[in-house]
Amino acid sequence: MEAQTVQLIGLLIFIVTYILISSEKLHRPISALLGASVLSILLIVTEWEFMEEGELHVADFHAIISKVEWNTIIFITAMMIITIISSKSGLFQYISILIVRFTRGNPRTLLLSLSLLTFIISFVFDVITTMLIIAPLTVEIYKILEFDFRPTLIIEAITANFASISSLVGSIPNIVLAERSGASFLDFVLVMGPLSIILFVTALPVYYLFARNSFVDPSKILVDEIFLLDPSILVEDRRTFYVVIIGLVILVLGFIFGSIIHLKAAEIALLIAASLLLFSGMHPKEVFEDVEWISIYFIMGLFILVGSIDILGLLDRLGEVITPLLKEDLIISLPIMSFGIGIISAVVDNIPISAALAPVFSRLEAEGIVGPIQWWTLVIAVNLGGYILPIGSPANILAINLSNREGSPISFMLFLKIGGLLGLIHLLIGTIWLLLLSPIL
Repeated sequence: MEAQTVQLIGLLIFIVTYILISSEKLHRPISALLGASVLSILLIVTEWEFMEEGELHVADFHAIISKVEWNTIIFITAMMIITIISSKSGLFQYISILIVRFTRGNPRTLLLSLSLLTFIISFVFDVITTMLIIAPLTVEIYKILEFDFRPTLIIEAITANFASISSLVGSIPNIVLAERSGASFLDFVLVMGPLSIILFVTALPVYYLFARNSFVDPSKILVDEIFLLDPSILVEDRRTFYVVIIGLVILVLGFIFGSIIHLKAAEIALLIAASLLLFSGMHPKEVFEDVEWISIYFIMGLFILVGSIDILGLLDRLGEVITPLLKEDLIISLPIMSFGIGIISAVVDNIPISAALAPVFSRLEAEGIVGPIQWWTLVIAVNLGGYILPIGSPANILAINLSNREGSPISFMLFLKIGGLLGLIHLLIGTIWLLLLSPIL
């Protein structure tokens, strides 16, 4: 079979797989693994030859599997273990009761408090984990107060997405891009931290306008009942509770200072996950049963899929297509990149977009075409574009699915009403921010 024919078939498999992922005609992990399997078999059966590090190789199983970013897989798995143990300790439930008591059930203060909590949690956990923590708590709080929780769930998903830009571990796209670009945890904090605060401040007025119709005062009886609740009753095992707090503090400190002693985020997360399993007193079986293996296999499938088209040489072709744009002045190239990639992320999902573009940018960086400013543009594009449409980020999908299970569906238009507006505004602010920073990056 001719090389161009193999490449064309591979490209078609890749496109069809991405369409299936974005449309969710099949479950996303099934689509990713199916596409990865078919594309891998194509490479092996045709005995595809490719160049790597100046040597000619023939595609085989080991060559394809080597394209998987195992650091990212290990990190995600470790963070899921940390989250599960933290949740079972009662820590997050304890915090939620404190928030309700602090706000006295005032819907405006409650919205601000939950948004701020989401923002803070996103600094330590990725958006999927953040929503798995905050969304169920929000639903329970709002059901107790007899409020409509849908606007707040949407707001939390949006907040989790843009707050994630300030942390290397804030989203799976960040982890994938950092692995390729070499950006450290502190780099994310210093470059993207101030921007995330600006985005939060600009989002608040929009949040209040969006949720204003759901602002009703709770009954005095309900408020009185909430104040009778003792948060400590949610803590079944004080030892586990304090072990988790200590573990999370060490985790954050490790992320911040780990790069000084050349430790990667995955190594730090794995150490804390193992330590919590050891000292929390929980049986490993009950922890591992709750790990989101579906998400892990989905991401693994994406890496194999993208690695396969890389072996086919299609990522080199993509690099050739976008190189002229990247050589333009920043005032032209940055807005086109941020809005173009951002909108694509909204349609397809920001995880597969990051997985596909990271190796392309890495190769162009080696050629001197891409620098730090282009990497940061990619970070804001995939994260901020992720909430223009409800299908753009796993955080959005989790919020919508939870609301649907509770019998209060979130419609496409309801999410688009605020997500589309804020996504485009934030992409504009993010682009201006990077243009201002470009002389020093």
